[in-house]
Amino acid sequence: MVKWLLCGAAMISGIVIAAETENRSFQFGNFEVIAVQDALSAMRFELFPGMPEDEFLRLTGGGRVPSSVNVFLLKRGDGKIILVDAGNGGKRGGMLRKLEQSGVFPESVDFILLTHMHGDHIGGLLGKHGEAVFSRALVYVSMPEWEFWQNGTAGPQGKQVRKVLHAYGSRVRTFRFGEEVLPGIKALDASGHTPGHTVFETDSLLIVGDLLHAAALQIPRPEVCTIYDMNPSGAVQARRRFYEFAASSPKPVAGMHLPYPGIGRIGRSAAGYVYLPGK
Repeated sequence: MVKWLLCGAAMISGIVIAAETENRSFQFGNFEVIAVQDALSAMRFELFPGMPEDEFLRLTGGGRVPSSVNVFLLKRGDGKIILVDAGNGGKRGGMLRKLEQSGVFPESVDFILLTHMHGDHIGGLLGKHGEAVFSRALVYVSMPEWEFWQNGTAGPQGKQVRKVLHAYGSRVRTFRFGEEVLPGIKALDASGHTPGHTVFETDSLLIVGDLLHAAALQIPRPEVCTIYDMNPSGAVQARRRFYEFAASSPKPVAGMHLPYPGIGRIGRSAAGYVYLPGK
């Protein structure tokens, strides 16, 4: 159990310095979706317990598998601005600077939807002194996720979550799976990675959070977990369920750890599933 409690500090331990990526804008139904890369990452073999090393090397072609830390900004037709997850924050994350490049400043964000509360998804909610970065935004998280972290979970991750909950106070809202969290955005149960991990569905897009961390491995091998999956069997079940959902749907997926810009399609192949980058 201690292993995953440390995930907030270790989640991007494979950071690679590379050229700056530009924000990418897409239109999906009623939403303009802006993909922002908070950080580039690459994941080591050791992060995938139980996977044979020869299989890892065959699928990745090298010592690390490409990944990313992405956030998605949704602009609704009525002018409301919705941020889905908030990246690492601090020196690790470039989200705030990159949002400003798209003309979006913290005080202009109306709502923040959290797929879950691991450190590379909530770190950007806090400033240097533990203050709330987004001064007006309401923060939404699933009830099972909120309840889990409220129960006094120890370790640095639990401490960071409690700082976020304290900083945002009465502006934190909870939702239940199956509900329409905001107009046009429904919350779907993807628990496994964390107890309240959420997929958000719009009319034209599935935002799948940490359903997977390494597309090159986990699309063809959905049974492969990372050390960050708190309930591995639940995470595998969620992956298989949503892969089938996505493969049967015209909707692309947007993933927080899919290679940037983090948007593509999951389709079927003779061997199982395949990932096709792009809208």
